[in-house]
Amino acid sequence: MTSARRLWLLAISKVAVAVVASYATYQLVKFLDFHLRLGITPDIYGALIALITVVTGVVISNIIGNTIIIHLKPTLKERAFSVGNVVKILGFLFSVIIAFTIGRVGAEAAVLGGTVTGLILGLALQPVLGNLFAGLVVLTTRFVTVGDVVRIASTGLPYQWAFLPAYKYFSPDYIVPGYKGRVVEIGLFYTTLILDTGQELRIPNSILLNSGVVDYTPKWSERKIINVRVELPLSIIDFDRLEEEIKEVLSEFNVIAVDYTEQSDKDHVIIRIKIEVPEDADWRDIKSKALKSVLKYRESKILDKFYKYACLTRGVLCDAFNKQLQRSD
Repeated sequence: MTSARRLWLLAISKVAVAVVASYATYQLVKFLDFHLRLGITPDIYGALIALITVVTGVVISNIIGNTIIIHLKPTLKERAFSVGNVVKILGFLFSVIIAFTIGRVGAEAAVLGGTVTGLILGLALQPVLGNLFAGLVVLTTRFVTVGDVVRIASTGLPYQWAFLPAYKYFSPDYIVPGYKGRVVEIGLFYTTLILDTGQELRIPNSILLNSGVVDYTPKWSERKIINVRVELPLSIIDFDRLEEEIKEVLSEFNVIAVDYTEQSDKDHVIIRIKIEVPEDADWRDIKSKALKSVLKYRESKILDKFYKYACLTRGVLCDAFNKQLQRSD
């Protein structure tokens, strides 16, 4: 017996157990009413049938939806969750329709019960219903889809980036304050992201729908650019050849641009190198290798012009630097 057939036989057996349990519950209530003379009216029986139908429908929908997800996951991967969740939603709606059809709740009882229940549930379940309908909108409009790499920017998700020491961020680089990760599941009430750190973040759908989303998944543009920054002392820089030397050091990378931004102490300059990351490559690995190469370049330049660096940048060994200047003259 194949694993797929075993999976579906297990699902069918769970559905059968749910149906038998719901029927047994109804018969148990009738048995107690007959022997204990509880005096249950037809309207209450109708409401009971509707309730049992909804609960059974929800259980069966979850069973079938989860089975579909497990069955499709090896081929569709993360997208299997979208298919399974749509099946669950349709099952929930169908259960409610069937419950109203076969429940045969009386008009007066339905109006009275609906009014009281609506007031109570409307207040108590407002966040739940908000997340539910937001989840439906996200799924139907594909606001975000499973597999997307996104950053969620929202005041509903407290987020704080490191900002000290302040001079290290004396730069025009734009920082998007928010959590970045890959969407792995869009559920009825919350969406799950796997962050860059490997942690799992669950975001309520109502917050997601009202958030700004930065989509890093290449759709309109296939380019992914990272910045590598390094501080270089002014005393060791040859501005006429700096860009050429940086590109030689990073010849194995696709360097898009090399530009400068000022450092607050005015004795250093920040060199910002824009590098294009190949598709499916790990940007952290690319950035680490590039930064390592640039730091080695910085170290070699300091050693090559050590006395000039020590005197003009550090304010020491200036006698040795002056002697070096005299010899060069």
